[in-house]
Amino acid sequence: MSYIEVSNLKKDFIVKKKHEKGKLLREKEIVQALKGVSFSVDKGELVGYIGPNGAGK
Repeated sequence: MSYIEVSNLKKDFIVKKKHEKGKLLREKEIVQALKGVSFSVDKGELVGYIGPNGAGK
């Protein structure tokens, strides 16, 4: 039996690009940070998350 269960986790960010000469509006780009991440943690298990600072852990 899982204590914590995550299925199909997704996260998108909208990133605005820099202004180009002659354009009034910024272009936007969608960046996928997570796509379809699934995991479970059983009772008594230890879990650690690693990654660079600012990565959204």
